Amino acid sequence: MLKSDARKYYRNLRKQFSKDEVAKMSNQIFEKIKQFNFSEDQTFHIFLPIDKNNEIITYPIIQWLQENGKTIVLPLVIENDMINCKVEPGFTTRLSPLQIPEPTDYMEITSDKIDVVFVPMFVTDRQGNRVGYGGGYYDKFLARCRPETKKIGLTYFRPIDSIDDAYKGDIALDYLITPEEMVSF
Repeated sequence: MLKSDARKYYRNLRKQFSKDEVAKMSNQIFEKIKQFNFSEDQTFHIFLPIDKNNEIITYPIIQWLQENGKTIVLPLVIENDMINCKVEPGFTTRLSPLQIPEPTDYMEITSDKIDVVFVPMFVTDRQGNRVGYGGGYYDKFLARCRPETKKIGLTYFRPIDSIDDAYKGDIALDYLITPEEMVSF
């Protein structure tokens, strides 16, 4: 399947979920995240959900990580790139013109300080190649992370067989978490 076809198909599928379905599946993903051993990891990059897009609700994950003494980093898109915003418990956000939640008080940190990245996406293939919104922000960001940084995709959907137009600049995932399963690549 081509990325553009997968993006269109899974975006439409995701838009059909009710708010109750999104909450239930997000909680199932959260329960699977709790099964990971993050004892050696300190700094976690995680996205904030875009409500209108039925994205996975990540606020309980953020709270749980903070309660366990972990450092939280949120993305902030500036022009054609994304920066890493370290936030404190009780952080505040505002909606961008595109209705993307953004942190208001933060300290910018470099990508090489991040141990785990929870990657938003539509779907992945069995090799860990992912399909996101197509802006390339996460590819640029992940390329700046250390090679050992854990890349964990979060999606409602199981992997498809292949993404036919994956290319060398794509950064593959290490793990995938869906409501039904955890996959290691």
